Amino acid sequence: MIKWIWRIALSGGALFLIFLVWFKYTHGGGKPYPDLSTAPMISSDQISAPIELPFPPGMVASGPDGRIFYTYHMLHRPERFVDATVFEWRDGEGVPFPSKAMQAEFHGAMGVTVDAQNRLWIIKPGALDGERTRLLAIDLVSGELLIDHVFEKGEAGFAQDMRVSPDGRTVYLADTGLFKFTKPSLIIFDVPTQTARTVLEGHPTVSAQNWVMRKTNGRPYRLAFGLLTFVVGVDGVALTESGDHLYFATMSHDSVYRVPTGVLRDEALTDEDIAERIEFVGNKPMSDGIELLDDNTIVITDVENGGIGRLSLNGTYQTLTKEGAVDWADSVTVSPDGSIWFTDSRLTDLIDQFANPPDEATLRERGPYFIYRVEPQ
Repeated sequence: MIKWIWRIALSGGALFLIFLVWFKYTHGGGKPYPDLSTAPMISSDQISAPIELPFPPGMVASGPDGRIFYTYHMLHRPERFVDATVFEWRDGEGVPFPSKAMQAEFHGAMGVTVDAQNRLWIIKPGALDGERTRLLAIDLVSGELLIDHVFEKGEAGFAQDMRVSPDGRTVYLADTGLFKFTKPSLIIFDVPTQTARTVLEGHPTVSAQNWVMRKTNGRPYRLAFGLLTFVVGVDGVALTESGDHLYFATMSHDSVYRVPTGVLRDEALTDEDIAERIEFVGNKPMSDGIELLDDNTIVITDVENGGIGRLSLNGTYQTLTKEGAVDWADSVTVSPDGSIWFTDSRLTDLIDQFANPPDEATLRERGPYFIYRVEPQ
């Protein structure tokens, strides 16, 4: 009997070892991405940190009138320690928006954006908590909750960044997927009917490539003690002023693409039809958020080098800022005066080997945290 137990244990151990080797091969591989950074175009004295916070910021968004809104990053689970996680920066301080009373509705918020109709949109991806994803819109004047849409189970589970069409009738969302376990996609949400459609699910342009992202200290960004490479699908999205093209960038990917929004909204078209209309714009760094300047130059965060860059429509990439103090340049927005705001969510500095958030003592000890502003050029 003891011999049989010993054999079973050995067999189980061998199978487990084989599983670990297979998992490492399929989910922990990849090669380092080339460093595309150039000499920074903007000097450090043109960069300020006007927003200082006790917890790491996630997303930042500017309204048409220059009002600035931001969130605490949901992966740090700030709602464990504070009630408010969505704010407006007003008169030199963060004010819970639209009120303290509504903040419980926003716990777990990821993406925020402001549309031309003066609505703040908030997306709460639900998959990590086994819940359904919620999309909310709040009137900036009255503070009224105008839209509270709950997606179908399994839909938009990892939705993060989003943009709203100029007419306010369509929301374009990026669903990153979870590493390589679930497929990323773009989601088209029709505001009048409050219905959603998933497109390009698992398409190469929205899926992570086989790169190993490095931290700003040069070390590879892996989890589970090296078994799992940190890779992310489509994340950053941006709309042209006219709303005729959606630009999108996958974090663990070498390229930025754009596609006509009329194609995305046409329900008669298949993913294959949509894919035929996708245009390559240019190569980029490993990135998170993106935004467009007035001339459609792309401002893009560089998560490996602690700053932001710009990608022109002729495909030329240049570094705008490269700050040693920035751990993870996350979200970026451009205010009406042309200033660029970006967040440092400190992901590689604070998230542990199993993607667990830090405790309150660690968060407060490592702070403060900042949202940066780059002066208009």
